[in-house]
Amino acid sequence: MRGPSVFLMSALILLSLGWTAQADAQGLRFATNASAPLDVEAGLMVWQRAAAQAQLSDKARLTQGPLTLSAKRMKIVFGQDGAAQNIEAAGQVVLVSAGDSNTPPRRATAETASIDVTGETIMLSGNVVLQAEGDATAQVNAGQMVLDMTSGRARLSGTADKPRARIELR
Repeated sequence: MRGPSVFLMSALILLSLGWTAQADAQGLRFATNASAPLDVEAGLMVWQRAAAQAQLSDKARLTQGPLTLSAKRMKIVFGQDGAAQNIEAAGQVVLVSAGDSNTPPRRATAETASIDVTGETIMLSGNVVLQAEGDATAQVNAGQMVLDMTSGRARLSGTADKPRARIELR
């Protein structure tokens, strides 16, 4: 009888995190706006024109629409057209989605983040912890999370050091 009770408990946790009854862990959504401008701030920014990159440190923060990514440091790589192509973040990475009429606020933490601006994806890696904003009673843990900025869909997966995604009750 353990199987059905584990399934029921998992379903209740997913619902408490804002998933619909039809959704599975791959149906998790964040509020996003891939066409919104990128707003970047930090205590220190070093622009390296010849290398087509910028280094940000001291509470670096990037905002795009309802999403905010913060970290101790970030590196932005620019294309030949001067537009940001890739952003790497490391050190106490936090991704917060303010939510919208279709998705509740969400918060994810990780060791690193990689943003493919042209591919419109965000990948969080290393001890990813995801919670519905303001709900510390349930969380999802994974080795990696990939967020599609166009659809808002997030996919959680394991990695070599954390081979499974799991739901944790407190």
